[in-house]
Amino acid sequence: MKRLPALALFALSAALCGPVLAQQSAPAPAGSTQNMHKFDAETQLQRLTKQLTLTPDQQTRIRPVLQQRDQQLQALHGDSSLKPADRRAKAMSIMQDTESQIDGMLTQEQRDKWKAMRERAMERMQEKRGQKVPSTSGSSGG
Repeated sequence: MKRLPALALFALSAALCGPVLAQQSAPAPAGSTQNMHKFDAETQLQRLTKQLTLTPDQQTRIRPVLQQRDQQLQALHGDSSLKPADRRAKAMSIMQDTESQIDGMLTQEQRDKWKAMRERAMERMQEKRGQKVPSTSGSSGG
């Protein structure tokens, strides 16, 4: 259920933002991973609004959560003092906190849709990476 490996959860979160983030990232020097993505809260909010039919109140409450996440991740990506494993762990913590906050602002129907969206994104990421894994959609979330 909520016991996704940390790397998988990060990959899923990146997949949800991926196309938008990739378009807005500046070309990085060869071999550089520091500027992997630029995060865009507003675009993700628009996507979530469309896919989950967020109310104006939900949009108003979710926007600052996404903006805070983006600021934290940008600062993290700019911190070259961290080892890659520490950077990944910190990013995972930020993403999990953000998802938890957003989850609390959604209706049960929206949560179910969001969970399905994240699962599909995870499957796509695994397929792209050559890690085709059978779907585990038979679990009950209750």
